[in-house]
Amino acid sequence: MPTHDAPEHPLAEILRTAFAPQLESGDVDLVVFRDDVSAFEIQADEWTLRLEGWPVATGFIALDDEPPSRKERQVALAAAFDDQHLAGLRDANSLLDNAIVAALEDSGDELSALLAQLIAVSGDDFQADAEES
Repeated sequence: MPTHDAPEHPLAEILRTAFAPQLESGDVDLVVFRDDVSAFEIQADEWTLRLEGWPVATGFIALDDEPPSRKERQVALAAAFDDQHLAGLRDANSLLDNAIVAALEDSGDELSALLAQLIAVSGDDFQADAEES
């Protein structure tokens, strides 16, 4: 059963630190799944990022409305993740020694791989890639 009361877990602590401003404002929620104490989600209005394992082994992103084409997915991701969301993701990824990007790339999910690229590059570079696709 999911809860907003994250346990004292290293991944929970890193996510709390990286997303502190957004958690305080209510812009995102940190959700832990009690049946698996190392499964966490960062949930925003338009997206959910799930990370599992310690160290992080699995990750994927879900958009509330996922478009059908790769180009539209790139545009939707860039629109869904504002500067604060990206800063939180980049901070968490850095604190986890690139584990979020690695898990997203290894997921086999195109949308997750696109988010990994978005975390790794500036927004302008990501938008240029979308226009070229």
